[in-house]
Amino acid sequence: MREGDCVLSKTESLKFGYVLPHYPFELIYENAVLAEKSGFDSLWMTDHLVGVGLKKWHALEAWSILAGLSLNIEKMTLGACVSDPHRRHPAVLAHATTTLDIMSKGRAVLGIGAGEAMNLNPYGIPWKRPVSRMSEAITIIKKLWIEENVNYTGEFFKLTEAMLSPKPVQKPHPPIWVAANSEKAMKITAELGDGWIPTGVLMTPCIYRENLFKIKKWTEDAGRDQLEVEPAVFLCTIAAEDKETARNLMEFPAKILLSLTPRLLKDYGIRPPSKELHISQFVFNPKTVPKLVEEVQKIPSKPIDDIFVFGTPDDCIAGLEKYIKAGVKHFLFNFFAPPKLSNSMIQFYVNNVLSYFQSERKE
Repeated sequence: MREGDCVLSKTESLKFGYVLPHYPFELIYENAVLAEKSGFDSLWMTDHLVGVGLKKWHALEAWSILAGLSLNIEKMTLGACVSDPHRRHPAVLAHATTTLDIMSKGRAVLGIGAGEAMNLNPYGIPWKRPVSRMSEAITIIKKLWIEENVNYTGEFFKLTEAMLSPKPVQKPHPPIWVAANSEKAMKITAELGDGWIPTGVLMTPCIYRENLFKIKKWTEDAGRDQLEVEPAVFLCTIAAEDKETARNLMEFPAKILLSLTPRLLKDYGIRPPSKELHISQFVFNPKTVPKLVEEVQKIPSKPIDDIFVFGTPDDCIAGLEKYIKAGVKHFLFNFFAPPKLSNSMIQFYVNNVLSYFQSERKE
């Protein structure tokens, strides 16, 4: 870090996480080291077979990367954001998380979601009733972490005298964070999860507040304490000295996300793209991307201004404060910046945006 760079406090309830790029490893490693030196609380690797991009779709395997980083990253928690129960059997997910937990001396987090077409359809991986399958997988993973021998017969999985040894370092088990955007998935989060990580493009602060209220109620209905579920958000953001610079970096990738998750476009009188471009069906490849780019051109700037957190440091501070007031306790930042700017974006965001919240908490 440069002399005078800010280092975030780890003593406060508000936490900050950094989402690593898919590729290349050298950049992933540089970003991880810088994030730790800057005081981030958590480090996350998206678990994709295919990278999100327009010309290249490189992606390194998440759990291998996290295990390698654990040997040099000494403080941050390390998590996949997120794995699915289709590519990996729950026993395999439990095993991978246990291995990372042991290698990191108790800092592993399992992020799990219902899955996306881009990582499944091209490879012929079936994923019917994905949310129900995810729920069953979470139950099995916990059993394997806690019980010596697991016998389980469900709709999707059957285990007979199954065991997982050694057990994780964290007791009773590593935290499981659920990427839940639908009501059904949020109920599973309340009943079984230790953290909630919806995506910010679907969860404006107002919507987030309403859904967090539901999750807290469902958590209590399940006989759990509300505090057992850590409220987080996966947030795409960018900051710059002036808003126009930030907009130039943010607008196109933001419109891509809106095209793939068009639920909010209806509020602006914008006709959603065809079903084949919805995130549940879309696959990144040379044939599909031109259609996506064509749809992006139709989206005006207004939704970008309303939905995304970007601009000057003051703009970003104001945007983050809205989420904090809505109940967010842990931000997972995905900085929309080209690879060559990623290190400088980390430093700029820490020094000019996140430092504000450090000083606010100390007053």
